[in-house]
Amino acid sequence: MRVSLCTTLFCICLVLLSTAGLHATQPFWSMEPSTREISRADSLTGFDVIKYTIDLAINEQTHYVNGSVEAIVLAEENLSSLSYRLEGGTLAVTAVHVNGISAAFMHQDGLITIPMNIAQGQQFTTKVWYSGVTGNSPTPYNIGLIYTANGCYTLSNPDAGRYWWPSYDHPWDKALVDWHITVRSDWLAAANGLRTGITDNGDGTRTHHWVSSSPIATYVVGFAAGPYVEFTQNAGTLPIQNFVLPGQLNAAQADFANVPQMISHFSELFGPYPFEKYGHMVVNMATYAAMEHQTMTTFGSQYINGQQTYESIVAHELAHQWYGNYLTPITMREVWLKESFATYSEMLWTHKKSGWDAACNYLRSSIQNYYITWENNNGPHTIYNPEYNLMFAPPTYEKSASVLHMLRLKLGNDAFFPFIRALLTSYPNGNINTAEFIALAEQYHGSSLTQFFQQWIYSQGIPNVSVALFNNADNLVKSYGYTT
Repeated sequence: MRVSLCTTLFCICLVLLSTAGLHATQPFWSMEPSTREISRADSLTGFDVIKYTIDLAINEQTHYVNGSVEAIVLAEENLSSLSYRLEGGTLAVTAVHVNGISAAFMHQDGLITIPMNIAQGQQFTTKVWYSGVTGNSPTPYNIGLIYTANGCYTLSNPDAGRYWWPSYDHPWDKALVDWHITVRSDWLAAANGLRTGITDNGDGTRTHHWVSSSPIATYVVGFAAGPYVEFTQNAGTLPIQNFVLPGQLNAAQADFANVPQMISHFSELFGPYPFEKYGHMVVNMATYAAMEHQTMTTFGSQYINGQQTYESIVAHELAHQWYGNYLTPITMREVWLKESFATYSEMLWTHKKSGWDAACNYLRSSIQNYYITWENNNGPHTIYNPEYNLMFAPPTYEKSASVLHMLRLKLGNDAFFPFIRALLTSYPNGNINTAEFIALAEQYHGSSLTQFFQQWIYSQGIPNVSVALFNNADNLVKSYGYTT
């Protein structure tokens, strides 16, 4: 698709000031010093989890869960032990099997350590049984398995999966997920993948079975359950399933009406939609506006009003299915690699729906100026490797989206869109880091981009540009710019 590029100063230098509202997955953020560091390990761990089967029974009144997680694992080197994470609340491991045989284990300080003797190249299974009352992750996120007055749902971004299910909770080890979610019989449960059935257990509960056909990073493994009304859409042959709280059906149908067209448009820009389905599960949520769980976005009920007021959130979360879920940052220090695309896609959808002038206005007011106002109040920050407590603050969202637009200006449309499609085809269903992103961008640019990325991704702040205008006797105007 060919469009003209913005040529005004705001598209290049980020020098205008105004305010804009919270949007997309941006949660409350804290300026307090970080007290925790997100895991910085790389992916060379000696094993690869291929599939999880999660069996979870939930008592919504007591918040007590009974569960088991079976994992199919490939040993990439000789293994003497393997560790999963499970912490918070009163969660306790009751038994562990390795290849179907009872095994010793230690569960201490949130780490489940399982001694074993597995040879390189061997595929094996582990199964962990656990139970207890779940607890949420620490401030500032306070997430995990969350209960509301009329349902329950999960939020794990960036590292809270370990607060409700035992897993190797790191984004670089993606795996298939097979769900068995047992809740009260008058509720529906929505999750990643395709629903294959609902079993009535005859005791006032039903078990909902969902199966994924693409590997998922643990932070976008998620489900929601409640007294839902379900409605479906289609984008060509792609099924779209939406689970909506009672009383919001008509409004949600209006707010999600353009999702099939969004999928078609983003498929033209990014490449074919990468998964087996899409949909939304609406919940009463405070931490985020929405969360891009793979194939099934969790969407805050306060953003459903039937007027498409918050369609930028809808577009943002949908774009994450390509950038974030299909192509995943290898660690959360690379979080900008997903949030830049999702935030910039708000502008791309505005262009499709309302025209280029509206898209440029959105870019200026809701992305660039939003960040500038935030930086003026909070000081300069670096996009790469953000502090744990600031992982989802405006530098990750609006600043990185602005950098993505400047990269588009440098490459031009004829190179930029093939480049962002090449990211997906180069790392299909995989992980990427910033160095790999830069290397591929340089291939499409044809020369080094070291200075550009050093300035915008690895360094703090933005340029400060001052312009002086002088009139001479002949009424001619000269301008002089000074950049610091």
